[in-house]
Amino acid sequence: MAVKKVEQSVPTGGVAPPPVRPPPLWVPPCPPPVPPEDPVEYPSEDGIPMAASLKHARWMMAGFRVLEHWFRGPLDVFVGIDMLVYYAQGDNSRSVAPDVFVSFGVEQRDLPCYKVWEEGKPPDVVWEFGSRSTAKEDAREKKEKYRRMGVREYWLVDVDGKYHDRRVQGFELVNGEYVELPWDEGPDGTVTVWSPALQLEQRFIDGQLRFWDRKTEKYLELPEEEERGAREQAESRAESEARGRREAESRAESEAQARRESDQAREQAESRAESEARARMEAESRAESEARAREVEMRKRKALEARVAELESKERNPRNPD
Repeated sequence: MAVKKVEQSVPTGGVAPPPVRPPPLWVPPCPPPVPPEDPVEYPSEDGIPMAASLKHARWMMAGFRVLEHWFRGPLDVFVGIDMLVYYAQGDNSRSVAPDVFVSFGVEQRDLPCYKVWEEGKPPDVVWEFGSRSTAKEDAREKKEKYRRMGVREYWLVDVDGKYHDRRVQGFELVNGEYVELPWDEGPDGTVTVWSPALQLEQRFIDGQLRFWDRKTEKYLELPEEEERGAREQAESRAESEARGRREAESRAESEAQARRESDQAREQAESRAESEARARMEAESRAESEARAREVEMRKRKALEARVAELESKERNPRNPD
């Protein structure tokens, strides 16, 4: 796949030099200390709409739900959506609201807002889904805030394809600065970027952002998609098993029919052989009877001939007594 040139501190060719990266999942060595009672109120809303458009909202919600479903389980991974993140204790004016974010080592639970000092760390990965009203801020002011906060990966997603260089761009924090992650663009327009923090590929394909797992070689799915896929697989297995049973029954019936036909053919052959044998015996018996009859007839004829000859002899010699 062709590699394009990028502008954010990336050498010609579009591939950044391999940085020294932290482990894929950041887990604090111990629970964060319990902070003293904070008299400052930290609102859970800032009055700004969640999304600039329905498309924007769909992309945000799809990304959130896919990632929340993917990271479910015993591993602590917090996935947030349009949540205020406060990063300075005591100052509720210093906040930012990522469209979607992931924080490793933080329990997934209902939070009104995300306080960095209480969770012990900033988010690890942040996404901003750009629109006409937010794209410039996402690429400048917000990016700078996330850099100062220490967010490991920052992702810009161009929902409409009008506001950034590519539909998906990833930046990794290296030595305190964001360096664009290497990206590829295929002949079909698919943009692919590897996320070291997530250990997933992010792909813009067929008009949407998808997450690709190299281990399973599958796209991450929404819960209902996964359930539908599992249901379809179960139905397919059931159908295959039913088809297998039908085929086995058909084979068994065919074999039984073949055995019946074979038995019938054998019986017919035996019957024919018996009939032929009986016919031969009858023919032999008739032949024997005919031979005996011929023999009797021959003896009678010979006896008659002898008597005639005897009578003729007497007639020629009348002086001879009987």
